[in-house]
Amino acid sequence: MTLSIRLPAEDETLLERAAAALHISKSEFIRRSIAAYAGKVLPAERAAAEIDALYIGKGGGLRKPESVANPGKRAILERLREKHGYAR
Repeated sequence: MTLSIRLPAEDETLLERAAAALHISKSEFIRRSIAAYAGKVLPAERAAAEIDALYIGKGGGLRKPESVANPGKRAILERLREKHGYAR
């Protein structure tokens, strides 16, 4: 999809500098920015497995604490479940 927008000169300069700092194109910077902002606005749309991987890692999941290999992580997970009563 093609999208055209008009930016004030200050915003265009900021965009150019930020993209150059990351060594990416302005289009790529805008795509990444949209994805990052949308992720903050729409956090409920993340899949359960994605959230598990983010916070627990590949050694187990929030919904199956017994599958968490690391005892420290498993203990933290169990305390969180007791405290907040979620992921049961």
